[in-house]
Amino acid sequence: MNGDERMRDDGTNTNNDYLWDRSGSVDPEVTRLEYLLSGQAHADVPRRARVLTKPWPRMRRRRWRVALAAAAMLAVCALGMRAWFQQRLHWDVGEPWQVLAQQGDVRIDGRSQQARVLSLHGTLETGTNAMTRLGAAGIGEVAVGAGSRVRLLETRTGRHRVQLEQGSLWARVWAPPGQFGVGVAGTDVIDLGCEFLLKVDADGIGSLSVLSGWVQVDNLRREVLVPQGTRVRVNGDGAAGTPQAFSASPAFAAALEAIDARNGAVDANGEEVHRLIAESQQQDAISLLVLLRDYPELAEGPMFERLAILLPTPVATRDAWRGDRMAVLNAWWDALPYPRVKRWWTQWPDALPSRSAKMAHWLSTQGNG
Repeated sequence: MNGDERMRDDGTNTNNDYLWDRSGSVDPEVTRLEYLLSGQAHADVPRRARVLTKPWPRMRRRRWRVALAAAAMLAVCALGMRAWFQQRLHWDVGEPWQVLAQQGDVRIDGRSQQARVLSLHGTLETGTNAMTRLGAAGIGEVAVGAGSRVRLLETRTGRHRVQLEQGSLWARVWAPPGQFGVGVAGTDVIDLGCEFLLKVDADGIGSLSVLSGWVQVDNLRREVLVPQGTRVRVNGDGAAGTPQAFSASPAFAAALEAIDARNGAVDANGEEVHRLIAESQQQDAISLLVLLRDYPELAEGPMFERLAILLPTPVATRDAWRGDRMAVLNAWWDALPYPRVKRWWTQWPDALPSRSAKMAHWLSTQGNG
């Protein structure tokens, strides 16, 4: 074996073994094959470099497509909601209200029959153990309890008004503030986007109970904002009392009624005020706050300190009260555990159909007195 020849470990000859280690003489056929396959040769480029240079533009395009599709869907939903809301609020002038359900003796304009609509200026009356439910234009529902008399005074886009001459009326409305209202003797009850119950006797004496949202009770002498979970007394002369929580004790309610009867002519350190404060609890802060707002002179007595305990805020000091009373009142108002007055749209459950059993329960049990 000459010097150009080598042996493998297994004893085979390795000269001209170009395919193994590129040693030895080159076979022309192998050279031709190498040339033909050179385009498919492996390039030793890190995989990470290729991933960074090509897929990123595709990922960006994909993300943009997803973002644009989401934006388009949101725009379509927004347009749909706007169209639905505009349709809900629209109501032709004088268009009758539909009767949705009724039971017992129900009369419209003196006729006892299965009524279908309540027309403008029409009067609806219910007998003993009777009840009827109406569509309040397109913005909600109204139910009239037994022994009631109601008149439809006005109905058009943006303004709907009824008069409760006696009996009970339950309303559930989802619309901008002021579009729906109920008149009783000398008083206007204005919906601010809510659910409420109003009961009055033939003399216009009764109460308003707010089940969700806010209601404004307005007359020539006093404007009262009534939040959910509270009630307020209405009087036949148009005066409205001070709001009180559903959970207020009978002793607190009696003391509050005694103060309301004096129309603000109350000694800030008198017996009525001390009795009211002694019976006050956390839920009664709304009552004390409305009294201080309407009769600032009461702050000279113990009512100020009691309210500062019920609604603690660093702004509420006597020096601050003397310097800027409205700033203190606003701080206390913001501390109340109620939704804000102007956020009526947050009461969206009021747009859903009511449960008849719940509505009948309120008509029969709440708002008395």
